[in-house]
Amino acid sequence: MHDQLDRLKTALADRYAIQDELGAGGMATVYLAEDLRHHRKVAVKVLRPELAAVLGAERFVQEIETTANLQHPHILPLFDSGEADSLLYYVMPFIDGETVRDKLNRETQFGIDEAVKITTEVADALHYAHGENVIHRDIKPENILLHNGRPMVADFGIALAVSAAAGGRMTETGMSLGTPHYMSPEQATAEKDLTHRSDIYSLGSVLYEMLTGEPPHTGSSAQAVVMKIVAEDVQPVTELRKSVPHHVAAATAKSLEKLAADRFESAAKFAEALTNPAFTVGTTATQGTAVGLPATDGSKGIRWGAAVVAGVGLVALGYFLAPRGIAGPAEYDVVLPDSAPMSFTGGSSDGVGWPALSVSPREDFVIYVAGRDPTTELWFRSLVDGEVRPIPGTDGAFHPMVSPDGDWVAFFTGDELKRVPVDGGPANTIAEVGLPWGAQWVSRDRILVAQTRTLLQWIDPATGVVTSEKSLQEQCALPSVLTDIEYVLCHSPSTYLAQIVGVEDDTSQSLKLRPTSRTDSIAVPLFGTNLRWLDEGYVSYVSVDGNLRVVPVDPRTGRVGRSTTVFSGFRREGTSGAGQYVVTPSGTMVYAPGDNAEVGRLVKKRASGSLEVLPFEAAAFLRFDLTAEGRQLAAVVQGLSGQELWVYDMAGGSPHKWLTAYYIGQPLWSPSGDRLFVNLTARLGDPSVNAIGSPTATGSPDTLPGFPVYPSQYLTDERVLGFAGDNTVLVHVGDMPPTVDTVPGPANWAHSLSPDERWLAYTSRGAGRPEVFLEPHPATGRRFPVSAEGGQENLWLTGTELVYREGNTWYLVTIDESDDQPVGDPRPWFSDPRFTDTIGRSYLLGPDGGVIYVQGTAESSAAYLRVIPNWVEKIMVSVDEANR
Repeated sequence: MHDQLDRLKTALADRYAIQDELGAGGMATVYLAEDLRHHRKVAVKVLRPELAAVLGAERFVQEIETTANLQHPHILPLFDSGEADSLLYYVMPFIDGETVRDKLNRETQFGIDEAVKITTEVADALHYAHGENVIHRDIKPENILLHNGRPMVADFGIALAVSAAAGGRMTETGMSLGTPHYMSPEQATAEKDLTHRSDIYSLGSVLYEMLTGEPPHTGSSAQAVVMKIVAEDVQPVTELRKSVPHHVAAATAKSLEKLAADRFESAAKFAEALTNPAFTVGTTATQGTAVGLPATDGSKGIRWGAAVVAGVGLVALGYFLAPRGIAGPAEYDVVLPDSAPMSFTGGSSDGVGWPALSVSPREDFVIYVAGRDPTTELWFRSLVDGEVRPIPGTDGAFHPMVSPDGDWVAFFTGDELKRVPVDGGPANTIAEVGLPWGAQWVSRDRILVAQTRTLLQWIDPATGVVTSEKSLQEQCALPSVLTDIEYVLCHSPSTYLAQIVGVEDDTSQSLKLRPTSRTDSIAVPLFGTNLRWLDEGYVSYVSVDGNLRVVPVDPRTGRVGRSTTVFSGFRREGTSGAGQYVVTPSGTMVYAPGDNAEVGRLVKKRASGSLEVLPFEAAAFLRFDLTAEGRQLAAVVQGLSGQELWVYDMAGGSPHKWLTAYYIGQPLWSPSGDRLFVNLTARLGDPSVNAIGSPTATGSPDTLPGFPVYPSQYLTDERVLGFAGDNTVLVHVGDMPPTVDTVPGPANWAHSLSPDERWLAYTSRGAGRPEVFLEPHPATGRRFPVSAEGGQENLWLTGTELVYREGNTWYLVTIDESDDQPVGDPRPWFSDPRFTDTIGRSYLLGPDGGVIYVQGTAESSAAYLRVIPNWVEKIMVSVDEANR
């Protein structure tokens, strides 16, 4: 929210002085502000970003304007509305008082006269609005403000504006239009055409709570409340508070009739009945049920019970609606606490974004990573009731894994693998695992951990003993075990190479996924992440376009069939990270709705601090380089069937594709800007080679003989700095064949020489995390730490200034070669929470002092999860059809 507050302050600086956050609710965050034009305090409400993304500014503002003309002494007026830096907001007067909810929390019940007075005045406001064809749709204690004892109804028409702007896309927001305890039965069963009598029911519910201290229906979950609203009778007010006058109890009961036609015909009639001591209700079966008399028609509850089973999948979007085992919706949502949303900013490793949720084997709860500024924490969320709670001892946790018996959850903090009881208890360290690249709790006594890039270890969670391990030829991230055949499926973060590893095989050779002979053009399965076994013979994976695909796979031969897109709309982490979804053994999917964080826009942060979006289409950028004069940018982009090297005109001309290959490494422009040096692998199984050529010329680049070098910097005199094997090297590309010099010093990565070539900066993992170091060139045996608490991707800004990055913050360090300690203290330069960490070089320093990088989605958390029962069974039809 700090980022949102800063954006709002900047965007509205000429109209409102945003001060403090007053609170947050299901749809909006409220800020106190000063109206600079009229010199008055106002409340600025900002819709939650995920909701704003679905609505769109133009339609929302258009709809909210239809309610802006409501003028009534008990309606809080709307001063302003609009869009600011992609944030949708509206402005209302600041009321220095409390809400009905605040007073209920403090006093539990209202005095009878006060409750009736508040209700009649709110009913008058509703009657006026209904006459203007505006239905509130969200009357609740939180939306009734008390100012000097006088009620003011807030957010009038906001729910209507949201619903109208979203159209049929409200399920994308994961939010409700209405609060379960105060919903009318027709609202609870998702009837599209609500009438003004729905507001009367909601106001009656508020009155009931003011009189008795609790809403008409309560339950352990939102679903339980909804079921009662639709199917159960309301307990008479007088059974809970005998002093309530008969006419007030009767009017309350009539307002809470389940059939809209049985309620008051208008809010004014409701108010009139509350102040008329002679008011009573008849003795028909329906009315008798409402006031607590025996019902004479028992079929009524049955009809409503059937209705809720049929309609429950549509009700109260954003609330958990149906536990496993209850017939009902094809999918439903599970709301997460506003104070602990699911976080996408947990630990990461070399571009591997971790799974942030895990589902219990019995599908009765979810463990997820919650954002708890400035760290993370694991939270428990039940899938059968409304229970939600933190799990103590999990600060800094990422990559949760529920044990096969559902009693424990394992997780990582840094390089430690830990476990903690789900029901609470001390967390203990299982083992230190170096650099984790993913894990899976396979059985009672085995957790599979992929670490240090090419090592698989099976660890006993009770003892921490490594029971077996396997070294691989390829990198392996986010492993998935097919236990009955004893194979592991994983992918390489740097190449997207999918592989099948034989667990019991003593060699390091692994099977590569390859297309069947009948469809040899299908290479898509080789370019995806987060691969998971589904049933026997199927693999799901997240494609670079952000979609979930399923493909038939024979693990014994590595043969694959035709890939089929089966799903989209879930959060996918940047670079080569996880898709935030889980498929349970029974075939249920649980996922976090969101965007593909890998696809982003290239932006430039100018030295002045302003941000410019470069005139290029969003893409899955992997690595890129800029010519010395800043006119052309070469970028490697991940495609659906390979990697592509595109050349972009910084002035906005049309880009052109120069190369397509299985793998293309870091491109480097020659100092003259007329040639590109790359390391590439043309096709799967081919050797890695170096190539150089002009992207403006026709034909392929020239392949250079000799062993491959992974480049990091193109120097003058036709030399390329890089690493090969365990050595830092200089390749003289002007020679033919090229000659290679070994650079003395440690074998590390991200090397960069200062412009005068007197200093070599590089990144090392010797301390267990990336750190930047500096040493003289040629090497003298001395080296100096540059970063303070982690750092990587070092580049020279000038001859005496070195830049490096840690997370989404850049630091600037001054180098003074006249000092025995030449490295100055790192100082923050700038940061961007939307920065996307790409594979390879993820930012550039332009000749004008600007920084070019990929800016992805601002989404860093999720407010709800979505559940699709029997998902695998449903999608297999389309997969099998595609492979006939």
